[in-house]
Amino acid sequence: MKITPIDIHQKVFRKSFRGYDIDEVDDFLEKVGREFEVLFTENQRLKERLERVEDQMKDYIEMEKTLKETLVAAQRSSGEMKMNAEKESELIIRESEITAEKMIESAKNEARMIMKELAKLKQQKKLIRLDIKSLLDSYYEMLGFEAASSNILQEKVRDIKKDRE
Repeated sequence: MKITPIDIHQKVFRKSFRGYDIDEVDDFLEKVGREFEVLFTENQRLKERLERVEDQMKDYIEMEKTLKETLVAAQRSSGEMKMNAEKESELIIRESEITAEKMIESAKNEARMIMKELAKLKQQKKLIRLDIKSLLDSYYEMLGFEAASSNILQEKVRDIKKDRE
């Protein structure tokens, strides 16, 4: 059974023939009641404060838990982002290398084709020169030019060739 300050103030003792002094008992009960009331009030205040502190502690514990979960998620996300970035950079590098190799191979093929074409053109130039010389020689023979006039014609042919080049 809990005793409250009101219980102490309202407590009435039975009177007996040679009992205690009523005024002294009443005074004592009054003092005990006041002290008990102070203690009771302080106890209630401390209980309320304890309850608030416990509520705050629960909130702090929940916040700490949330922060830890957030930190773990951020670390995991950071790790995944880093790994994805590394994979993406490796992929970009591989694609760049493949593209560069294709470009180099294409340039080499084009250079080979140009070299073949150049060699072909040089050969054609050589053949055309031989054909022209042969044609000129045959014209000289047909016309019966002498060697002196032949030299003059050859110089003119050379001049024409130089102009064309």
